[in-house]
Order: sequence, then C-alpha cells, then structure tokens
Amino acid sequence: MFLLSEDRIDREKVTADLKEDQAGALVVFEGWVRNHNQGKSVNSLEYQVYAELAEKEGKKILDESREKFNLHRAIAVHRFGHLVLGDTAVFVGTIASHRDDAFRATRFIIDEIKLRLPIWKKEHYTNQAPEWVYCRDHTTHVHFEEKDYYEKQARLIDSACLSRAKVLVVGAGGLGCPALMALATAGVGEITVADFDHVSLSNLHRQTLFTTEDVGEKKATVARTRLSLMNPFIRVHSKLKRVEADNVASLVSGQDLVLDCTDNFESKMILHDACFLAGVPLISASVYRFQGNIRTFLPSEEHGCLRCVFSATPDDSLIGNCNDFGVLGATVSTIGSIQASEALEFLANQTNSTIRDTFYLDLKTLSPMKLRNLKRADCEGCGSRPDLGKKNGTDSITDAHRPSEYEISIDEVKSSDFRLVDIRREDDAVLDRLRESLAADESESEGALPSPKWVVYCHRGIRSKKLVQAQRAKGFFHFYSLKGGACSL
Repeated sequence: MFLLSEDRIDREKVTADLKEDQAGALVVFEGWVRNHNQGKSVNSLEYQVYAELAEKEGKKILDESREKFNLHRAIAVHRFGHLVLGDTAVFVGTIASHRDDAFRATRFIIDEIKLRLPIWKKEHYTNQAPEWVYCRDHTTHVHFEEKDYYEKQARLIDSACLSRAKVLVVGAGGLGCPALMALATAGVGEITVADFDHVSLSNLHRQTLFTTEDVGEKKATVARTRLSLMNPFIRVHSKLKRVEADNVASLVSGQDLVLDCTDNFESKMILHDACFLAGVPLISASVYRFQGNIRTFLPSEEHGCLRCVFSATPDDSLIGNCNDFGVLGATVSTIGSIQASEALEFLANQTNSTIRDTFYLDLKTLSPMKLRNLKRADCEGCGSRPDLGKKNGTDSITDAHRPSEYEISIDEVKSSDFRLVDIRREDDAVLDRLRESLAADESESEGALPSPKWVVYCHRGIRSKKLVQAQRAKGFFHFYSLKGGACSL
C-alpha cells in the first residue's frame, strides 16, 4: 500500500496494518525533518507532488519489493505540503518471514522513492531564502557504476549481448544454484527461475543459494532474492510451479535459451519436447554420483535430439537420483558451472562445444570424455518424418506426457477419502506388506469392509509411481501415486 498524505503520519495506525501470523520480522524506516543540511540552518520543509503519477509509481515500487525480497506486506507513506522540524516526511514499513529480507526491502523502497517519485522538496532556512533541493546522495540504491561491475570480464565477453538475453532455468537445486549464480553475475539481463520445491535442510550442502534461515521457503522465491542482490542490474523472475505438459509451452515461450537443471527424466523429456516445438535452444545437464554430462540441443541443427536416444521417456526408477545414490556438492557445483559456461558461450556467439558433442566428466578420476551427438533418421522428434506435435491433431507434449490414471494430485486427495502412505524411507516391499495386512483384515471381517484407497508418496513421485504400477499389474487397483510426491504436500 502506497499513500500520499498532507496530514501528519500516525505511526501506530500505519504499523497496525503490518501484522501477519506468517511474518517473523518487522522493519520500519522513518525520514524526519532535521534542522540542518550541508551547513545551512533549516527550520521547515515543503513538498510538492504530482499525485497521480507518484501514486502509480509508488505502488509499482512496493510491488517490485515484494517480488524481489519475499515480503508478506509493505507500506509506504509520503507527506506533501508544509512540514516542521521533527515531522515524519516519509514512512516505510515491511514484514517478512526473515529479518534480512525486511531490512533489504526497506532500504530498496526508500532509495527507489527518492529516485523515481515526482516529489519536489523545498528547504526553508533561518537566515536565507528557501531553495528547491535535489536528493543527489540517494539517486539509486546501487552506489556504483554498472561498467565497474563487469570490468574484469569485459575483455572476454560482450556484456551488452548478455544484458539483452532472456534465459529460463528449470530447477533451483544442485545444478541450478551454481548455474543461476554464474548467469546472474555474468549479467544475463532477464532470468526466470522455475521450481516448485521448498528448501530443506538436506539441500544445503550442495544448493549454495540457500542458508538455514531459508528452510521451508520456496526455492524459486529465495533464489530470486539472492540473485537480485548479487547483481542489481538484472531482472529476475520466479515461477513457483512444477514443469508439466500443460504449462511448459508458456514457460518456454519468449526465451532465448533454456537450461534444464532437473533431476528426473519425465521433466527432461517434457522440457526437451517443448523447446523443440517452440524452436528454443536447450542446454541440459545431469549428475549421477561422481559423474556428470552436459549437452546442447538446437532444433535447427543436424545433431539429433533427446528422442534420438530415448524414443520413450525412460523409467527413473531404473537409474535413481541423489535421494537413492547420494551426491556431493562439489560434483553438482562443477557440472552446473560448466552448464552455465556453455550457456554464456552460446548467448555470446550462438554456438558452443556441446552442440556437436555431449561432454562427460568423472569427478572421481578427473576423466573427461566427449561423445558425438548423432541423429536417428527415423526419430519422431527430429527425423525425416517428425511427428512431434502432430499426434491425433493434438500437442504431443500433452499427449505423450499425460498423467497416468493412477496418479492423483494433492487437491484430489484433499477432496476424497484417501489414506496416505509415506515410502520415502521404506524399501520397495512396503506395499506388499501393506496389501497382505489389508487382506488379513478383510478376511477377519468377512469382506464387510470396503477396500480403502491408498495414496503412496515418495520424495518426488517417481519411485511411488513405479511401485503403484507394479501393484496394479497384480490386480490391486486401490493404490494410487501422489503426483509430485512429498514436494507437493
């Protein structure tokens, strides 16, 4: 809420509106009328304002602060008219889950108000005529020049070229964190972070954008705040959503480049297919234990696509992820940084090393390897008769990646009589044991009790989907898999 006021600001009344149970910090700034400025004796101030434009711009500043700093609420009030010594000229109040966000947001708001609002100040002095003054000491919340920020990389890459680029990074995890930091500090002009997950304590050893204070917060929101602080000259957006067949096209649209930093094949295939249909370059990276690989996919080039390798989406349960086999922060940091390096090279020169060859690196033995990217002639994605996007007259992304009938969302669980089964720390035999127990109960009750509907969930819904598939193959159709796993709860 942004307000202009000719009357004195009632601090208690304004602060009363800054209360919310989710907030853990309140920060208030008050700008007062003082009795001196640059050696002159001041006895009062006078503010004139272009009200319509100031209110519009003030609201925009508060909206930006909420987006940048993960605020719950922000209020700013600016006086106009004649003010005497001790009066509050401007009030800014913010509330957030953490004090750091509230501190930084409050500073941002007052600096932007000084810079952008059409408000003019006249100082009235004790022994001389009044003067209109300009707050030149606070013209921006950034107190340095953009060219100085990029000075050390200027001989290596065209910062102006990077500043015009729009990049989507899907996944703010072990790969996404180093990639995002490298892109942001290099000066990629507009970055969108897409991730639906929350920060957990087990993320922190490898996901270096986050701290213990961020546990429980949305990764994309925290990442946006951190990146904006690292480089105030770029724009960072967050999308708090899981990449799925029905939303991926809107995420990819308008981007110059997409980075796939996800950790499962389903997301990788959805993202790959969408980029090929939209004609957007994609750089994909993966990590398995101490090994990683990076590959760039260009829809217009003759070096094949992901469907040349996998005509159908591979089963993640056959490979596993960091929850199953572990991961080191140094491994994902290295691979994510190489992925970002390939992205910067591509943005600057429209080419890079992984268009022609997939790069593999074993961090345990420091063994690099390149494998030529080959095109399959009959590939449905890029072959001589591609049918991506043409199946039955519908978008093949939606068709090929449509959720299985035994996958249900958390909203469906809430609206129906389901029972949840957590298998994150259980072995694969847990459903067999549960089914046998249920069968015994039904036998004792002589079949009088109906079979309950059980919703099984793991961390991301990958292993649970595989286990439920196996149970249904045996004829037990009252088992379901929670779409998105525990991350959707």
